Amino acid sequence: MRRLHWWNKLSVQLTIPVVVAIFAIVLGLMYFLINAQQKTALSSARLELLSNLTMAQGSFNRMYTAEREAVIPELLSEMHVHPRVANAAIVDVSGDIIACYEPHQVSGQLQHLLDDLSSSTLSQVAYSGKTSIEFHPEHDHFIAIAPIFESIRVAQRTQRNLLVAEYRHSSDWYLPERLPWVPLSLMLLLLLVVGVALWWGLQRLVVRPAEQLAFAVSQFGNGDASTAPLPTRLPNEFGVLAQRFKLAIRERRKRETQLRKLSAAVEQANESIMITDLNGKIEYVNPAFERTTGYSAAEVIGENPRILSSGRTPNDEYEQLWSKLVEGDIWQGELYNRTKQGQEFREWATISPLRDEQGRITHYLASKTNITERVEAEAKVEYLAYYDALTELPNRISCIDHLAQQLEELPRGGQGSVVLFDLDGLQRINDVRGFQFGDAILKTTASRIRGLVADEDGAFVANLGGDLFAVLLSAKQASQESVLADTQMLVKLVLAEIGQPILIQSEQVSVTASAGIVIYQECAESADAIIRHAETAVHTAKDAGGNQTAVYDVSYSTELEKRYEIERELRLALNDSGLELYLQPQVRETGELVGAEVLLRWNHPSRGMVSPADFIAVAEQTDLIVDLGKWIVRAALAELKRLPAPLTLAINISPRQFRKYDFVYFIEHELQQSGADPSRLILEVTENLFVEDLGDIISKMEALQQSGVQFSIDDFGTGYSSLSYLQRLPLQELKIDKSFVQAVGNQEQQAIVDSIVAIASNLRLRIVAEGVETQEQVDYLARHDADMVLQGYLFDKPLPIEDFHRNYFTS
Repeated sequence: MRRLHWWNKLSVQLTIPVVVAIFAIVLGLMYFLINAQQKTALSSARLELLSNLTMAQGSFNRMYTAEREAVIPELLSEMHVHPRVANAAIVDVSGDIIACYEPHQVSGQLQHLLDDLSSSTLSQVAYSGKTSIEFHPEHDHFIAIAPIFESIRVAQRTQRNLLVAEYRHSSDWYLPERLPWVPLSLMLLLLLVVGVALWWGLQRLVVRPAEQLAFAVSQFGNGDASTAPLPTRLPNEFGVLAQRFKLAIRERRKRETQLRKLSAAVEQANESIMITDLNGKIEYVNPAFERTTGYSAAEVIGENPRILSSGRTPNDEYEQLWSKLVEGDIWQGELYNRTKQGQEFREWATISPLRDEQGRITHYLASKTNITERVEAEAKVEYLAYYDALTELPNRISCIDHLAQQLEELPRGGQGSVVLFDLDGLQRINDVRGFQFGDAILKTTASRIRGLVADEDGAFVANLGGDLFAVLLSAKQASQESVLADTQMLVKLVLAEIGQPILIQSEQVSVTASAGIVIYQECAESADAIIRHAETAVHTAKDAGGNQTAVYDVSYSTELEKRYEIERELRLALNDSGLELYLQPQVRETGELVGAEVLLRWNHPSRGMVSPADFIAVAEQTDLIVDLGKWIVRAALAELKRLPAPLTLAINISPRQFRKYDFVYFIEHELQQSGADPSRLILEVTENLFVEDLGDIISKMEALQQSGVQFSIDDFGTGYSSLSYLQRLPLQELKIDKSFVQAVGNQEQQAIVDSIVAIASNLRLRIVAEGVETQEQVDYLARHDADMVLQGYLFDKPLPIEDFHRNYFTS
């Protein structure tokens, strides 16, 4: 920046006018103060004159009334004692002297004063009776005229005289010798200090910040304001301006950064970016455009975008495009274009008008995404949504949609059929040979089913998932028996075809399938329900051993519905209420109580007591039995804590619960939480538990046995019995099944009881006989083992816990 002359500097230009203005203000204040003082003095002098004049007027009136005219000159002389009274006299209306102060009359001052009086003024005062006071600034005095009344005598008129007084009052401006030079000097010094301070303050608060801002603006204009100092801390407008300017610099950097990012984004974007003028001539393309189209920027600049057209985009689409753009709107749509090499591709384009600051459209911006691969992928996804990728057959969704359409088109009295085929043992083949081997079987099976039903008019083949295939046959105007017979004939052919050997990986394999048939009519349920019924039928066929055919029966669904309701309501009872424990006593032959077995009862809110045979079997099919088992263990251990020692408590444990990895931890944790004696807890397990992984079972039993828990085999002799594993198991008790106990009296059945008792005796195991209902059974069992524990209705039925305590522990 160029250097300025001293008179061009902002501090000088501001300081001099400010100091001059202050000086002018001071002078003006002095003038107005002195002028006010003069007016105040004039007013005070007038009041003082009026006061003295009033007193003198009264004195003269009294003297005339008392006819003491001789005292009048003396009163006039007393008036002259006042330093400001220059002349005083009593005159008549014509101005002739009646009485006066003699020295002034001799000097001629008085006569000179009276000559200047106006006769009209004298007459007005005399006849109006009002005092007149006038200030004559040219003579520096007041002229006061007051009426004086002589005494009224009989037959004489009232004599009107006038008191004339001259009162000195100077209105001159202060003379130099009267000026207060010391205060004025101090004021001038103060003005000088104020001027210097003002100059310094302006230099610091105005000039220097202005120079910094000017320099920053200059740097900002050159594109670099990062090093320019700014007065951001000043507590004035310059500080605010500097802060705003700093924000502007920051905003500019931000915008420049954003612009660089946007520029980089446009350059590096995967979408093709193209900018054209209003005539459609290309002005800019990004690298993605070059990669997508094969054209370089130099080849397309100045060209029209129609060079990319493949001819497949409808003309209506182009017309709509230009209509939108002309109206200033954004257009979006799909375009069929062609690369420089002639390869067609599809783009999703968004074309927007670009506007200037006045809002006028100047260019068009096109952002285009190559959607060729996406469209193909969407087509593939749509295919996979309705077809099975492995077998290339329609999937469950397509099958249900097709069946729903058949239901809508079903003629009155028509009968349709649905058949499901489920391969038997495919999971075992997958486990042995791998999924690729199994997939080859599925492909071959799909091909065989499709080929076999190809001649059936309107037949529809689908894969419902995995190894489950569906065949939908078109409806016929025939009886249900006829349609079923034709369907069964087709099913036999398909099953025979499926059973033919298959050569896979140089290995010949044969598979079978189970079939489920559903015949539906016009009043049938939904397509989804029909498929479910067919699945129920095919599961029934598989449960029958496989390679079977089952026709759907309503009882299948009824049974499934019943099981589903039991499971659902049992879960609710588990979480809320309705489950309770019953105890059945275990005694000696003498009736001595040695323990009890825990039995679960379900008191349904609407159906009453539900038999364990109805809900335990349902729970065993799912992990619900595990949750029930945990609930029973917690409640039973709480009861064991209440039972007096040495009574034991037996709990039935489901094989599914026992096989859980955390079973040992759960039992030990619950024992610790309840505080019950582990040695009085007997866990009853069935022989079915030992069919799988005997080593793991034994290790869990031994771990719990170390804590003191005892084990008993429930229903011994009805399951997988083997003396070899009995010797290895850490058991303390065998429990004879009630079917054997209740057969006492039958020689063959008694032999089984004798064998069980002998085995237990040799293995030194305690024996519990359940289902004891007659004294004959008691006597027979006692003869074999006097210490045998007996349990049955002969002694007591299962009781609620409180009833059990009331019967056995209340004296």
